Amino acid sequence: MPHAVNTPRTDDCAACTLHDRREFVTRALAALAVVGSLLPATLTAGDLPPATWLAAHRGADGTARYPLPAADGATIDSENEIILVRNGGRVYAFALSCPHQRAMLKVKGGDTAFLCPKHKSEYRIDGAYIRGRATRSMDRHGIRREGAEVVVDLDSKIESDDDPTGWSAAFVTA
Repeated sequence: MPHAVNTPRTDDCAACTLHDRREFVTRALAALAVVGSLLPATLTAGDLPPATWLAAHRGADGTARYPLPAADGATIDSENEIILVRNGGRVYAFALSCPHQRAMLKVKGGDTAFLCPKHKSEYRIDGAYIRGRATRSMDRHGIRREGAEVVVDLDSKIESDDDPTGWSAAFVTA
């Protein structure tokens, strides 16, 4: 039975220091803000936002230019078969196809960032291989920063097993 507005409470809630919903919500939001400020600024696969789509024209020199991503997340250029990812101050350019048998990768959440729907290979947000039929991490493209743009070398493909040093270095800072 609901309590009347001015009726003193005699149940277990009477001792509570939070007397109304507004006070409870205010304190709960303040606590969430404190917890959120303690979390790292980089994305994990579980909080990867939905991918956006972008198109860049292939230049005569075999490159594509993209605006430097303003926020963490993934952008897909299906025409040039590129996934551009910004995460934790780094920007990567990945091949859109799985290195196993070239199926188009999907951006996903949960415990992985990318998934090959054909054979279920899974990858982290930095393209590192987690599990599945693939035998290596996602292929990266050469990338450089020019002012407020990133330039991706569409003709380069850096494979983690053939060139681990080059693969690890294939990013720019945002």
